[in-house]
Amino acid sequence: MTNEQRVREVVDAYLDRTIHDLEARVQALTKDLIGLIIDQEARHARELEQLRQQVTSAAPVGEPVPEQVVAPVLSAVPASATREARVETMERLLGSVRRIDQSNGLNAILGALARGAAAETSRVAILLVDGYMFRTWGHFGFAEGTGPTEMPIGASGTLAAAVALKQTCFVPPVIDGRDGEGPAFMRVPAGHTGLVVPLTVGGEVVAVLYADDMSRSVEHEDAPLWTEELELLARHAAIRLENVTSARTVEVLARAD
Repeated sequence: MTNEQRVREVVDAYLDRTIHDLEARVQALTKDLIGLIIDQEARHARELEQLRQQVTSAAPVGEPVPEQVVAPVLSAVPASATREARVETMERLLGSVRRIDQSNGLNAILGALARGAAAETSRVAILLVDGYMFRTWGHFGFAEGTGPTEMPIGASGTLAAAVALKQTCFVPPVIDGRDGEGPAFMRVPAGHTGLVVPLTVGGEVVAVLYADDMSRSVEHEDAPLWTEELELLARHAAIRLENVTSARTVEVLARAD
């Protein structure tokens, strides 16, 4: 067997394992998303049942139902639209996962992650870890001149914690108009959410995903949900980065033999 054949055999075997692993993870992601939708559906069903009971007990048979009872019922009618939105969200997320899976190389994978994340919330940025510094890979949704720039990892306690702990960290809100700690692009008012999700490859954080929901209304019911969606996408992108890196390592080692 020639060296080229040996290389191809090793790489093909590795890619087969990788594809099987990715398929399993996509199935797990789908299960997670379906679980989120089912939880939301159950909550809506409970709320509607409570409202139905309020309406039926609010007035005797044959008498008009008081206005103050009818109003919350009418506000609950869009539940079916919410269900449709959940289905659209799941389809959109699965599309983002597939694009990540189809990407090869750092820029392609990060680009698929950034586009997928930007579809779920208002502002998104990806920062690469370079020693003790963050280098801006790209950002979406920020007004001109307000996006992140190169900075030390310690410029923000939230960013530093995400890298050190290798886990998602939420950005403390700005309270009573006081400037929060850290870079200006991370100053999120109370009632909104900002988070930092690390991308870990080979046990090391190679990049972080920053995102917030600055353009959403404070009352938006999906505010907690989008953070879970972005964590799923970031975790999948990190797995893809690790798989691509490992495949190249296998090929180099096989050629060295």
